[in-house]
Amino acid sequence: MVNYDENIWFTHSSAAARQAVDVLQGRKVIPHDLRKAALETHLTFPTDMASACADGNDVAVVEVSTLRRHHVQGVELNAHKVYGIAAESGVAGRSVVQGNVELLPDGHILRDMQVAVTSYDDLKADLVSIASRLDCPVLAVDHLYSELPDGSPVPERLALTQALSGVASETSVDFLSTKAKILEIGLTEALTDQNHYRPGVEADVGRSLLDRIRSLVN
Repeated sequence: MVNYDENIWFTHSSAAARQAVDVLQGRKVIPHDLRKAALETHLTFPTDMASACADGNDVAVVEVSTLRRHHVQGVELNAHKVYGIAAESGVAGRSVVQGNVELLPDGHILRDMQVAVTSYDDLKADLVSIASRLDCPVLAVDHLYSELPDGSPVPERLALTQALSGVASETSVDFLSTKAKILEIGLTEALTDQNHYRPGVEADVGRSLLDRIRSLVN
């Protein structure tokens, strides 16, 4: 999550997080017609997308919740917004998020969208770039640890966690997985579903995150 001026911008992929830094530092301006698909906010978009809040950070926390990227015209998109925009057009949002852009009408802003899986090298490059440009420690956090009914980890989540752990072992980027805290609390007690904590659990998880942030500052 990146907060600039009055907007809260949620990112999901490492490429989108890198793009957020580009925007914050004035290196990139997202075209007006793509902002609705790139930014997860319902507030008025500022005319100047850059912000001074990218300067003087103690720690940058980057939640990478997926290895899947959605991009068009050089702009990283937000999967939640892609889903909603597709649904507004009368098309199954989930299908478009999965890359079936042919379902959209000709001329639709998402018709040329590409969906790809972030490679390990690109994941590492994105996070190292963020650390270099913000000139502060970077703490990567993965998506919620979750399991299938048979007790095995969700494959996509496992791949993400393993990739982030690998990056942390090879670079200065730190990594905090959600797995330990969720298993400590218990899957049923911690989660309402694969994507959401139960009420009250977020504060407990937040304390663990804050402890790690403090260790990086000190």
